[in-house]
Amino acid sequence: MELTIGGGVTYPAWNSWGSNQGKFGDNIGWTAEIAATKWFNPIVGARLQAAGGELNMSNEAHDKFSSYWIMPHVDGVVNLSNWLGGYRDDRVYYAKVFAGMGVSIVDVSDGASAGFAFDAGMNHTFRLGSALDLNLEMKTFVCSGRDMPDAVSADAGRFGQIYSVTLGLTYRFNKKNWSAAYSQSDVDGYLAAIAALEVGLAESMGNEAALVERIEQQQVAHDNVVRENRELRTELVREEHIHTNNVISSSAVFFKINSAELSDQAKATLQLVVDTIKESPDGTNFTIVGHADADTGTAEFNQALSERRAETVYNYLVEHGVSKSRLHWKGVGATDSIFPVNNTNRVVIIQ
Repeated sequence: MELTIGGGVTYPAWNSWGSNQGKFGDNIGWTAEIAATKWFNPIVGARLQAAGGELNMSNEAHDKFSSYWIMPHVDGVVNLSNWLGGYRDDRVYYAKVFAGMGVSIVDVSDGASAGFAFDAGMNHTFRLGSALDLNLEMKTFVCSGRDMPDAVSADAGRFGQIYSVTLGLTYRFNKKNWSAAYSQSDVDGYLAAIAALEVGLAESMGNEAALVERIEQQQVAHDNVVRENRELRTELVREEHIHTNNVISSSAVFFKINSAELSDQAKATLQLVVDTIKESPDGTNFTIVGHADADTGTAEFNQALSERRAETVYNYLVEHGVSKSRLHWKGVGATDSIFPVNNTNRVVIIQ
């Protein structure tokens, strides 16, 4: 809410937009005004103003006339500075435009008459403090020529005008903490962030296609491992009478050198073992035997490594639902190769 008081000078143009009047100085009068303005946001507001004073007029014959007048009117106000430049609480200068309508009352002291009038203009506001402004306002009132003072209405044109320039003070009540608008640098930053997100989204869509392809490749690899393990079981059965180690209906899980960590292929093999154990008759127990490569490491190291390998397989089977009571594990250290196709013995046998 704002309250404004001010005063200044007027110039009435009543004949052909002022071209057929007397001397300019003979047509200068004075005006005073008071206004209350309500802002709905930093850009748009409404104002109730009452302006009035003395109109001085002269014609080409240098006859001089004077009349008192008053015009109460309502205006819509637009703050151009906040609109075009964004709201800033520390702004020192504001440019505002306004337009409205009201009633022009002339010859106030001698048989007053009234008529509708329109007004428009521009207000230049300069901040003097946290609640006080200085205003320079330039506006014009337009009314029917017959609604000008009686002394000139007979010679007035179709429209009469009253131009005014006033200087005033404004006190602002109940200061609003409007949210500051984004600066151009902020807007540019947001636009750049949006562009980066769009690029990232496009890359993500490309990565998604690559991920689907990778999953398909992993599925093919898994299927190959399952097939190879089935072939290995068949080979183990065929080799039954050739080797003294009893590996009938057993599975072999291979490890990398000096490692007890399960590979993807080993996990695929163990998943088949899990299914086999769960489908076997109750009371059937299984032994997990860990081996180490005799070509590398000391006897003590190989013993510990074979035990870790067996325990790793044991833990995997238990974690995937095999009862502990059906399993027994042990490590036998470094042994000679069991399989002709593998000259090392980095393996766990499940029987």
